[in-house]
Amino acid sequence: MGVVMSKVRNPLEPMSTAVKTVLMLFASLMGMGLLASLFVDNMSVLGIGEKLICATDTATIGVDEQPFPPFRPAAGARFKVDAHPGWCTEAPTAVQSLLNSTTQLVPFIFIVGALLLALWVIRSAARDGLYTAQTAERLRRLGWWILAGSVLTAIATSVAEKALIASLSLPDRGISAVSGLLSWDAPFMAIFTGLGVLSFARIMRVGVTMREDLDGTV
Repeated sequence: MGVVMSKVRNPLEPMSTAVKTVLMLFASLMGMGLLASLFVDNMSVLGIGEKLICATDTATIGVDEQPFPPFRPAAGARFKVDAHPGWCTEAPTAVQSLLNSTTQLVPFIFIVGALLLALWVIRSAARDGLYTAQTAERLRRLGWWILAGSVLTAIATSVAEKALIASLSLPDRGISAVSGLLSWDAPFMAIFTGLGVLSFARIMRVGVTMREDLDGTV
């Protein structure tokens, strides 16, 4: 009687499929957005080419319909009323366009970088094995990217947002790019995720060392 071998399921699923799917989705959306921007008016990709630029000060709550001096818009901008004060301009300067794109581009780079590193780890594990020094090292790099990258992304985005608000409001508002260094929101979930990945990478390195020691004693 022949022996029927059951197919071994990929231990990296469903993470492998999920990462590849999200990367393909990002690439498709970026490609379609860039293509559409060539033929469609007022089409922007990650803020690039955006004609109407708005910024909201989430640190302030409750503003009247008629803004008093600290909230008055700068020349070429207009004030909008919401739960938080906001400013918009339909004729952004080059600096304002750059700051607006930065607030969208930096988080995008962080997410795509994390996905690419995760795919790198998955391919390394599929080729070399889960419990190898190569996979543990690549997992460590992914952990540092998530940990440090999330913090730097939050700071850079906050600085760009505050600088954009400063350019859209009057100087007596008291907001500048420097204030973004003091008011950024800590990405606690990403920080703990990065710490968890780093811990798992350390556990894998210890396991690899123990296995090599055992192989050497046999």
